Amino acid sequence: MNDLLHTDPEIMRLSIPISQEQSKRLESSIIENGCLEPIVVWNGIILDGHKRYKMCSDEGINFDIREKKFKNLYEAAIWVCYQRIKQYDKFSIQYCYLVGKLYSYLKVVTLEQRKESGYHENHKNGEERKPAYEDYTSFHLGNIIGLHRTTVQRYRRISEAMDKIDQVEPMLFKSIMEGRLNYKNTEIIEIAQMDNKRIERIRQKKVESSDIKMRSRECKKRINKEEKQMKENNAISISTGIKKMPVYDPDMAIRGLTLTIPMWISAIERAEQQTDMTKATDSAKMQLGEMLIKLDDQIQKALEVL
Repeated sequence: MNDLLHTDPEIMRLSIPISQEQSKRLESSIIENGCLEPIVVWNGIILDGHKRYKMCSDEGINFDIREKKFKNLYEAAIWVCYQRIKQYDKFSIQYCYLVGKLYSYLKVVTLEQRKESGYHENHKNGEERKPAYEDYTSFHLGNIIGLHRTTVQRYRRISEAMDKIDQVEPMLFKSIMEGRLNYKNTEIIEIAQMDNKRIERIRQKKVESSDIKMRSRECKKRINKEEKQMKENNAISISTGIKKMPVYDPDMAIRGLTLTIPMWISAIERAEQQTDMTKATDSAKMQLGEMLIKLDDQIQKALEVL
C-alpha cells in the first residue's frame, strides 16, 4: 500500500510550506519518536502528512495509514481545507488562501448537489427566487467559520491571485506562504494581474535577495557561535593574581571567509541560470564586470599567500 501512495498537485498546494527550522524539528521528532500521526489518504492520494511521508520514506521509518472516503477530489480537498484553517490566524495569508480555496471547492460541490436535486437558476414567474449561487456558498461558508460573506468573497479573490502567482513563479508563491515575504492582500491581487515577465522580475528581486539575506544571517550565526566557542575555550584563567590574554587564533578570519564564499558562488550561479545577461544594460554589465575583476584580484592575492 505504501508504494501506491502518491500526491496530487491541487492537494499539494493546500499543504502550506513550513520553514526550514520547523522541518528540522519535525524530522528530529520522527527520527527519535517515530511517526506519531497517521498519513491520511483517499484513493491512494495523500491528503495529510506529505512531509511526514517523505521523511519516513527517506529514513525507512514505518507509519500508519488512515483511509478517508469521499465521492470525488473536491470533497477530499474540502476536508483538507477544514483541517488546515484551524492551524492559522484569521488574518494570515495562509488562512485567507485556504478559505478562498474552500469556497471554490464548496461552490462546485454545492452546484452539483443542487443539480441532482432538480434546482435550476431560472424560476417561473411568481415563484420565490432563491439567492444567487455564489452568494449562497459564501453565506453558508461564512456561517460555518464565522466570517461575513463579503470577506469570504475577498479571500476567494486572494486565493485565485495566489494560484496565478504559483503558476508563473512557484518560488514566489512559496516565499509568500512561508511568510518570508509579506504583502498586503491588495498587493497580492495587483501582482497576479501583472504580465509574467513582471512577476518574474519580482521573484528575482524579492525572493533572491530574501534568500541571500537569510543565508547571510545563518552564516553570521555560525560564525558568532564559533567565536563564542573559541572565547569559552580561551577563557582567561587567573593564576597567582595575573590575567592571561586569550590565545590569538589565526584561523578565525579564514573560517569566516570560507563560510561566506559559498554564498557568493550560489548567487552567481542563480544569476547565470535565471537571467539572460546578454539582454542586460551596458551599465549593469559594466558594474558587475568591475566588481568581478576586483574580486578576482583579491582571489589571486589570497591564493599567492596560501
